[in-house]
Amino acid sequence: MLERASAWERLAERAGGTVAGFAITTTVDGATLVFAATSAGIYCSRDLGSTWTATSIDDTVPFAEMVAVSSRFAQDRTLFVGGRNGLYRSHDGGASWLRVLSGGRVTSVVLTPGDEVLFVGTEVDGIVRSADGGRTWASANPGLLDLSVLALALSTEFEQDGTGFAATASGVYRTRNSARSWREVDLGTDVAVQCVAVSPAFAQDHLVLAGTESDGLFRSDDGGANWEPVAGLSGQSVTALAFSPRVDRTVVAATEEGIAVSRDACRSFDVTGIDLGPVLSLACVPNADGEVLLAGLHRNGVARASDAGGAWTLANQGLHARLLLGLLLSPAFEEDHTLFAFGADDGVLVSEDEGTTWVEHLNGPDDPAVFDLALSPNYARDRTLYAATASGVLRSRDAGLTWQLVLSDGAPGLAARVIAAGPSVDENWTLLAGLANGRLLHSEDQGESWQSSSDGFDGAEIVSVAVSPDFARDRTIFVGTSRSRLGESGEVSLWRSVDAGRSWQRWLVERGDDLLPLTVPPGYPLSGQVLVALGGRVLSPLRDSREVRGGEQRPIWRGVHVGGQNTLLTALATPPHAEHGRVVFASANTGIYVSRDSGEHFTAWDASRGPSPVVALAVSPGYTRDRLVYALGLGGSVWRRRDM
Repeated sequence: MLERASAWERLAERAGGTVAGFAITTTVDGATLVFAATSAGIYCSRDLGSTWTATSIDDTVPFAEMVAVSSRFAQDRTLFVGGRNGLYRSHDGGASWLRVLSGGRVTSVVLTPGDEVLFVGTEVDGIVRSADGGRTWASANPGLLDLSVLALALSTEFEQDGTGFAATASGVYRTRNSARSWREVDLGTDVAVQCVAVSPAFAQDHLVLAGTESDGLFRSDDGGANWEPVAGLSGQSVTALAFSPRVDRTVVAATEEGIAVSRDACRSFDVTGIDLGPVLSLACVPNADGEVLLAGLHRNGVARASDAGGAWTLANQGLHARLLLGLLLSPAFEEDHTLFAFGADDGVLVSEDEGTTWVEHLNGPDDPAVFDLALSPNYARDRTLYAATASGVLRSRDAGLTWQLVLSDGAPGLAARVIAAGPSVDENWTLLAGLANGRLLHSEDQGESWQSSSDGFDGAEIVSVAVSPDFARDRTIFVGTSRSRLGESGEVSLWRSVDAGRSWQRWLVERGDDLLPLTVPPGYPLSGQVLVALGGRVLSPLRDSREVRGGEQRPIWRGVHVGGQNTLLTALATPPHAEHGRVVFASANTGIYVSRDSGEHFTAWDASRGPSPVVALAVSPGYTRDRLVYALGLGGSVWRRRDM
């Protein structure tokens, strides 16, 4: 039967995004390429940072923070990218990716000059090394007392002198034997070091720089043996460093007061770019006339200066890398036409004209990162929404204009990762918050007070929460959790409570470290159906079937593959009314899919003409009448389609 549906309509698109890392290389014909690591994947510029193009359409690296290029890129087209969930490798210039190290955040990636060895710095596991392009790994931590590694830098003569540097939260470590052992260097004070850079002429000038969190810039002229603070930058936060590849001794440092440029190896500085905001990365890109400076910004993309010390301008043409994570529609969408989007970098966005224009909230420099958003089921009357943030749970009673902290668990700064609201019954409803420490809390009075629903799910991270549509009677809550360690295969679990969170039963255990999106169709509990996305499959329990594993009784699950081999599902959504309970929408890195038979079969919903990749979905509360489905594309685009 032919699928009857209208075409996808793109409503909004946002340029920019957070750019945390750069890498520069050349092609066979000598052209210069610049790669940028963004929250929405890897972008490439072929015109010295003026314009940008995503390296891949449907195979992206999520939450990329660092990119490194093979010294033989012109021949082997190899890239390495590190991010929040591991290290990825590409052999085709970023068109496709393979994860080669999983289970933790990668903060830095460096290759030895001949690409013989790959070193990776991690957030909690120190340094690991691979001598076979990422196929196997070994620890490189002897002597490293601080395993929170923020940056790595190697001597240009590493294969001869074995010298490298590691920036950590407590100082700088140096190796002189190819990372077989490390020793902390004496900076004269205990400081948190955020970045480290080695001069391209290190064999001659022995110059090393270390940028600190609040104590300015330190330099060493003897290969890291002795250090001294750099005059003119004392007391500042230095977030990024870059050396010019030329021999004019130009050094660029990103500080809280602007971008400091030195042409005499850090003996004096000129400050430019004072209005750019936080700078996370820097690059000096050589050209025929000298060099172009690039600055990777927090939220605002790339800034470009045509020469050292020149005027800075935003260069975001083609760069659509906003990290928006979710999309919600007001429960009264048919009347108020209001949508919400949210993300770690962009805060909370509100549209009151069905997605055409947007107003930003919670996106100031001092506002916490937003990980999840929930609306009061009575939003039409109370205008209340809740944000799970890096500081805890925030509440707004005026549609996002102002916010107050309502949950920090007694510990300021404790992050809340997920937030969910149950259905309203007689004006009462349940609010659930999953914290970064694995605890689940609930509130029955709109966030005024909180009680524990779980003290932890075996130490796993809560990644998703769903409440039964008939919660008032069945008291059912589902929680998805994920647990992983660096270099090991992770484990995801689905937990069910039928007593509003007082007790829990593990309902599903699978290998993997995915987000585990959930949806509970409106026919529950009579249907017994809950849908779970895992990798490229949609799982659902077989009715009246049970198995016992590890002493636990669980349902037997059936899995349906969606899309092709490389499909990764990101969200599931069902219309809110029981009469459409057999309709299921699924978003993925390869587009959007639909099932008309309760998830037994899925077909592509004209993926070639719609958004791809897709981060999130939202079905109109008035789907019975308006048939509207909204989608959030990777990078921040918003789309709409009418399901005919």
